Amino acid sequence: MTIVGFLVNYFKLAGRFSRNAKLYLLSTFLISVGFSFYGVLFNLYLTEGGLQEGIIGSILSLSGLALVITALPAGILSDRLGRKKAMIIGTLAGALLSIFRALTVNGPGLLSLSFLGGIASTLYVLSAAPFMMENSRPEERTHLFSASFAVMLMAGIAGNLAAGELPGLVMNIFGISIFTAYRFALLLGSGIFLTALWPLFKISETPKVPDESNLISLKRLVQGFKAAAGFVWCNLWIGLGAGLVIPFFNLYFAKRFGASSSQIGLYFSVSQIFTLAAVLVGPALAKRFGKVKTVVAMELLSLPFLISLGAEKVLYIAVLSFWMRASLMQMSSPISSAFMMEVVPDGARATVNSIATMAWTLSWTFSTAFSGWAMQHYGYAMPYYLTAGCYAVSAISFYLLYNRKERRR
Repeated sequence: MTIVGFLVNYFKLAGRFSRNAKLYLLSTFLISVGFSFYGVLFNLYLTEGGLQEGIIGSILSLSGLALVITALPAGILSDRLGRKKAMIIGTLAGALLSIFRALTVNGPGLLSLSFLGGIASTLYVLSAAPFMMENSRPEERTHLFSASFAVMLMAGIAGNLAAGELPGLVMNIFGISIFTAYRFALLLGSGIFLTALWPLFKISETPKVPDESNLISLKRLVQGFKAAAGFVWCNLWIGLGAGLVIPFFNLYFAKRFGASSSQIGLYFSVSQIFTLAAVLVGPALAKRFGKVKTVVAMELLSLPFLISLGAEKVLYIAVLSFWMRASLMQMSSPISSAFMMEVVPDGARATVNSIATMAWTLSWTFSTAFSGWAMQHYGYAMPYYLTAGCYAVSAISFYLLYNRKERRR
């Protein structure tokens, strides 16, 4: 099928999405735009407010810790309340907490707000996939999931550009300080986040049918842990590496190269465009070479770019390395997830997915806190070299654990 034919078929199926699915995609777009303001500006806002990298790393890590701690109760609460109510509560709480975070640079207060914000986002995130399953037909389900990912990327592109340009614009118009300009932009992002409640309230709740099979039995839990062991090991190393660098990319460009918020927003937006293109190409490579080899190749190919980011003193080379690292790693992520769902027994898929996600998030949480401290004391190079090592361990482990298994399949 040609690319044009693929796109025509894709949009034809997307047009058949249910009203609930379309409202969900709209809410996801608005939330993602609001989140992107924080991705570009929040660390810059905190440094302008006098906080150092060590405390910033702790603040960022607590949202991940909240996910690890509350994932299971949040899933149970989503089952009990229904997806609509759970997503509304998560969105409302998340937006309000974002507003509070934009109004303070008090370290202890931000630590608490970050943890509570992590709980709110966990409630939304864990409700999203079941909601899409419940509001789509089998023939369009894959397209709905990919549309959700594409919407988040497109929202990120728009939000990153807006967030990068806005502080400079309001400084010129109102003559305010850069700190106040950052605060204004973050409050605007929180306001956009809050508007996501409107489409969520419009959703028609799907009646819930009691189903005892949804309860996690001891047998299923044991089965899940056995099946998840290899994926947990690989995810631990990926999460460990990701937490060392990803939350600090804006500070990396600002501190090492003196980049403005406008430049950083542009770098992030172009990165999202590269990622979108890579994700579309990924399935074709997996079909041609196999999922395991594709995942391993993409992770290993990202290593030179990580090392370059650590060592680089020339801005344009660092930016190119940033784009390439992001697109290669994001290309591998959905492929490895799909492979995991294929090799895990039916009854253990939800359990394995939860365990693997918790493993990634737990390691990400601890490495983010460590990286903030390390950058403050030793500079911005070391975490990139450590990340390259973590990704190498994950890639080699993934190949050794699953290449033969895929060939047998």
